Amino acid sequence: STLQPRPPSLFAELRTTMAAVEDTAPVPRANEAAAGTGDGDAAAEEEAPTDFAWMPEGCVPMADGEYEVVVMGTGFTECLLSGLLAIMGMKVLVVDRNGYYGGEAASLNLTDLYKKFMNGESPQADFFAHIGGASGPAADRDFNVDLVPKFIMAHGNLVKILLHTKATRYLDFKAVEGSYVVKKGTVCKIPVTGTEVLASGLMTLFEKRRFRNFLLYMADYDESEPATHKGRDLKTMTAAQLYAAFGLDKYTQEFIGHAMALYMNDEYMNQPAIHLINAVQLYANSLTHYENAPSP
Repeated sequence: STLQPRPPSLFAELRTTMAAVEDTAPVPRANEAAAGTGDGDAAAEEEAPTDFAWMPEGCVPMADGEYEVVVMGTGFTECLLSGLLAIMGMKVLVVDRNGYYGGEAASLNLTDLYKKFMNGESPQADFFAHIGGASGPAADRDFNVDLVPKFIMAHGNLVKILLHTKATRYLDFKAVEGSYVVKKGTVCKIPVTGTEVLASGLMTLFEKRRFRNFLLYMADYDESEPATHKGRDLKTMTAAQLYAAFGLDKYTQEFIGHAMALYMNDEYMNQPAIHLINAVQLYANSLTHYENAPSP
């Protein structure tokens, strides 16, 4: 995968762009044939050859030389925008000074990885033999090393945008085998099935019941359906107040906030609880989006 995390403001802009794309028919270019009338025959004008006399000596045209948009670079933002523009019917050329896609967030094979960190020098044969070890010399694509490891939620807007732009034809996704937390110095797996929840030592039996009630409320909550709010205004109630309403202890609060909602700190505790509910709903929907997924 060559995904790179971006600020929420960018995702908001991309969601708006994607929504516009879905409602917009492809834009015909000026040199496309016009539809015929009368007997239904199409009238196509013969295109005149492009004149590159203006081009400085020693330069050559890129492909056929006619593009409506030229995108410089193949980072996540550049690839995503070029895909959206292409879907809208524009003729797009994407160029990169590197011999691989992804910019600073690329996934590199062994040769490209060696060149990047060895000033462009190509690896010697013993480089592959050393990595392969007893199994013999490693093949160039036995490894694909992420320069910037990326984690995205299976049901998140980023995945939806990538599917919409068909960028997934060039990307491979791999489910994380599991998520873990540390409790009192012990590493514990985050349960993802009913059996794992019952067997987990992360919570006491009574705390599991309270946690279950919180999850049921979260699953039923629909911002547009007041009946599901159960008398709570999550736009004014803070996350801390919502935890207190369900009687959740401090560790369960940390578990929900950091292992499920994926908050980096506790600032969310004083923010409207609607943000917490939306984050936990995204976690739950991502976990169930693909059958038998070991993590969201």
